[in-house]
Amino acid sequence: MSSDAKNGGGGSPIPSDSDSGGGRGDVWDEEANRGGATPGENDEEIIGEKEANNSGGVDGADIHANMHNDIVTEEANRNLMTMAVNATIEEQIAFNESLHAQQDAYRSYQEDFVGRVDSGTGGAATESGLGQQPGVEENQEARVPGIMFIPGPDYTGNGVHTGYNSDQERDEFLEGLARLGIPFVEADPVFPVENAESQHAHQDSPSLRNEIAEESPPGDFVHAEHVPTFDIFGRKIPRMYAVTVACLGALILAVAIVVPTTLLSTNNANTEEDPRKVRIANEITTIAQGDVKNQYSPQGLAMAWMLGENNTQMDVPRDSELIKQRFTLAVLFYSTGGESSWTETGNFLSADHVCEWSEQQVGCDDKDEVTELNLADNELGGILPRELSYLSRLKHLNLARNPGLSGLLSEIGELSSLETLDFSDNSFEGTISANFANLSNLTYLSLHNNDLTGTEWSTIVPRLKNLRHLDLGKNKFSPNYASQDPIDLEYDTGYEAHRNIFGLTHLEYLDLSEVDLRFSHFFQFDLPTTIGNLVNLTVLNMASSGIGGRLPTQLGKLIKLEEMLLSGNELGRAGITQSEGIPTELGELKELKRMSLESTDIGGEIPSTLGKLTKLEDLNLNFAGLTGQIPHELGRLDDIVILKLGGNSLNGPIPAGLFHDKLEELLLLDNELSGSIPAEIGNATGLQYFLAGGNRLEGSIPPEIGNATALTALSLYDNMLSSSLPDTIGNLLELDSIELDGNGLTGELPSSM
Repeated sequence: MSSDAKNGGGGSPIPSDSDSGGGRGDVWDEEANRGGATPGENDEEIIGEKEANNSGGVDGADIHANMHNDIVTEEANRNLMTMAVNATIEEQIAFNESLHAQQDAYRSYQEDFVGRVDSGTGGAATESGLGQQPGVEENQEARVPGIMFIPGPDYTGNGVHTGYNSDQERDEFLEGLARLGIPFVEADPVFPVENAESQHAHQDSPSLRNEIAEESPPGDFVHAEHVPTFDIFGRKIPRMYAVTVACLGALILAVAIVVPTTLLSTNNANTEEDPRKVRIANEITTIAQGDVKNQYSPQGLAMAWMLGENNTQMDVPRDSELIKQRFTLAVLFYSTGGESSWTETGNFLSADHVCEWSEQQVGCDDKDEVTELNLADNELGGILPRELSYLSRLKHLNLARNPGLSGLLSEIGELSSLETLDFSDNSFEGTISANFANLSNLTYLSLHNNDLTGTEWSTIVPRLKNLRHLDLGKNKFSPNYASQDPIDLEYDTGYEAHRNIFGLTHLEYLDLSEVDLRFSHFFQFDLPTTIGNLVNLTVLNMASSGIGGRLPTQLGKLIKLEEMLLSGNELGRAGITQSEGIPTELGELKELKRMSLESTDIGGEIPSTLGKLTKLEDLNLNFAGLTGQIPHELGRLDDIVILKLGGNSLNGPIPAGLFHDKLEELLLLDNELSGSIPAEIGNATGLQYFLAGGNRLEGSIPPEIGNATALTALSLYDNMLSSSLPDTIGNLLELDSIELDGNGLTGELPSSM
């Protein structure tokens, strides 16, 4: 901000029209560069246009008119309280002055009145009823409700006359006072009297006279002050008290009105003083999805920040989109714990342009529009705000691995420019809504490990024809039990929808692990032959997804495939087709590095063609229902690191070629293998796990085992091994676990072990 702007001269720093295509610094250009236009003139035109544009929806100007009314109401209430209090104070002061004057006058007139009586001029008082009232004995203290006067010699009381039986008597009494020039005032009765008889009873009471005499010495009044009264509920209440109570009530009422009004209007107070604030608020109301007047809501907090000094310098007409961007990101910040839980906040909510908040978190194009938002692994929490859908130019959105982040995906479908979307490992719920089909530019979609439900995904996702990466694994999508007749399944629309996933020919990554693809409790989902069209696929993960029946031979066409994970499926259980074992065509997957058919009960023999997979590093065929021998061709897999063949019915010898220096894990447990342990085990210098228990191995443990110095676990239980342990076994210093029971071995373990 320029010094002129700060001091009130030279206008506010705002962008110039001449630099509208410039860089980010244009946001803060001086107003003088706009060509000398009078701000007031432009402001009126802009406000008029904005009001016209907003006539069909929520009008920000209306909201600020209401805010203005709230402020006026608040001010009026404050004035009301001030006037009421001032009036009470002024009345009290005036009354006190009047009372003191009257008391002085009464004492003066009392002396004068006594003098006149002594000189024989006081008879009028007696004649007028002042000397003796009806029903009042001489020298008895008389009381007339509402009258106070200077007493005569015939009175021993203090000048409060309460004994009259009619309005006429009261009027005569007042006339007498007037003729004598004795001042009097209306006053409250000391004691209320219901009738003349009870009145006289009070007057005749010695205790009453004594009480009054004790409390009020002669010459004073019973009432220490003159208080005008109101008649409330049949009782006379001093006017001062009533006014005080009324003021207190007004104060309480005003607080009840003003405080909420103040809270609701805090974010927008004084916006009428700055047209920019009004225009900023108008822009915000077009996209705000929450209550911006609630200062505790994310939208209210964002509005307050937007109306702060850092943002009111913007040229609203030119920076309309920037204003909305800043507000949207501010709502995101407040909605997801930016103040409390984010591990990295960058320069979020700084005075800088949003594109300069954080290079790692916010990316922009050459028009300064946000195109990338990356807040992965940042401890976001709460609910994703709906305002995020306003970032219409957003191409890359990554909020992965924020387990506390939740919400629905219904608004995401509005981001039609999205190319990559990664919401993996969060807590999103609901379904994949129909508007997801709008994301026609999407190439990367990962919703892995959320709480998504429903069946809609299978009809919506296949429409995203440009997808290259699709990960819907580990969600709670419902199975489509459309039919229980395997004949009808081929023609079932839901079944076809599932099949259509394999029509996304650009796919390079497909993860449907733990997505229930079954169509009934009795029939599994058969992989269609069209899977062979995914020739660009490098990863296929459909573990535990309800696949059954035969693996299509077309899998052999996926020549770019590097990972094929189909474990946890019941491939041996009837689908539409019957399992025929591992297709020999898989030997064509020359790029394959990892393959798992664990716990599939696929059956059949291990095809020798797998020996052609020379890049294979991890082969898991545990519990696959396999029979036959281990093909010696597997000995050609020089890059193999993990080989798991346990829990099958394999027989024959252990191929010697399996042991090489890259092998780390060899699991052959619970088969029917026979023969001896190959001496080539000594070549496996990197071998850590050799688990061959539960077979029919015989002979002795070869002394070459002492060269496999990396061994940490050795299991040879329940075989037919004999002879004594080789001394070289003492070289296995890393060995943590050894199982040799169930054999005919003799000797003792070396003390070094």
